[in-house]
Amino acid sequence: MHRGTHFFKEMRTGKKKVLIGSTDKCGTGVNVQTHLVAMHHVDCPWKPSSIEQREGRGIRQGNENEEVAIYRYVTKGTFDAYNWSLVENKQRFISQVMTSKAVSRSCEDIDEATLSYAEIKAVATGNPLIKEKMEIDNDVQRLKLLKASYDNQRYGLQDNFMIKYPKLIKTATEKLANVREDVKARDKELIDNPEFAITIGKATYTERVDGGTMMLEAISKCKTGETTAIGKFHGFELLVEKNFLDINYMVLRGKTEYKAELSTSPVGSMVKLENLFNGLHENIDFLEKKIEQYQNDLEASKTEYDKPFAYSTELEEKLARQCELNAQLDLENAKAVDADLSGPEEEREADDRMEAAAIVAEDKGTYSADREGRTR
Repeated sequence: MHRGTHFFKEMRTGKKKVLIGSTDKCGTGVNVQTHLVAMHHVDCPWKPSSIEQREGRGIRQGNENEEVAIYRYVTKGTFDAYNWSLVENKQRFISQVMTSKAVSRSCEDIDEATLSYAEIKAVATGNPLIKEKMEIDNDVQRLKLLKASYDNQRYGLQDNFMIKYPKLIKTATEKLANVREDVKARDKELIDNPEFAITIGKATYTERVDGGTMMLEAISKCKTGETTAIGKFHGFELLVEKNFLDINYMVLRGKTEYKAELSTSPVGSMVKLENLFNGLHENIDFLEKKIEQYQNDLEASKTEYDKPFAYSTELEEKLARQCELNAQLDLENAKAVDADLSGPEEEREADDRMEAAAIVAEDKGTYSADREGRTR
């Protein structure tokens, strides 16, 4: 049996009490959870997924304990706080992608954002400004995401009152005018020809059962997926709409169209046809209410569009403070300044700092999904 496998078995049985290992060696596939009561993060990994894999060794099905203690160790005056801040930002970035929320344009890893001398000195000496900078950076990122969401919402609102609702109002208004003309034509037809009569093909039927029978027969010959004219009813063109869901509709066409689902019986179909014809005026009330609703929605969109960004002042203040901190920490120019001003002793100290910086930044590259698997 493999030595590691044997050790894991002894962990599960309780014979071994402590397991120390890296994320690679004691991550995915390691099952030692049976009696596990605590997990200790001695260092901060590069990726949120590594933390998830570590903690997944204990927080999983098969652990006989109701609770598992998790400890994270941070040493003051080291890179620990900075590294945990980076992992936090990565997890926030990943969560935004997974939940379809607004995300920032990029995510920098410590590899790419290589620490300058000033950053190294600030962290190594426990400079409180570096802690404030991390907090300010997080606040700025959060506020920028809120601002991006606000801007996106405004684009949608602008589209609403400039394009969407004007178009809907125009279409509904035109249809309302057509319905009113159709209602006038219907009323005149009912006065001139009050008796029941339906034309299917070239034949006219005055009995509902006959008209319904011939209409259903004509419908059976129509093609599925098409709207086909089959006759006339009180001056309106009569069509049938057949779809692939095997649901058929009768359509009356005047200045606009009116639709109702067909019945499977001849008389039932005629009753539905007459109800559709006699109820044309009901579309007037419906469309008037729709137009009013569209007008209200248009005005509401304008009102919402004009509202300022609620956190505008806070964002400006945070950005200003961020610039101040960057200047104080000399994040961009400290390397050149240190090199110019250092004497023999200072040069040796600078060399030591350069070596520390090189260790931190030796693996350059943007944090991305294809770099999974690299841990500290």
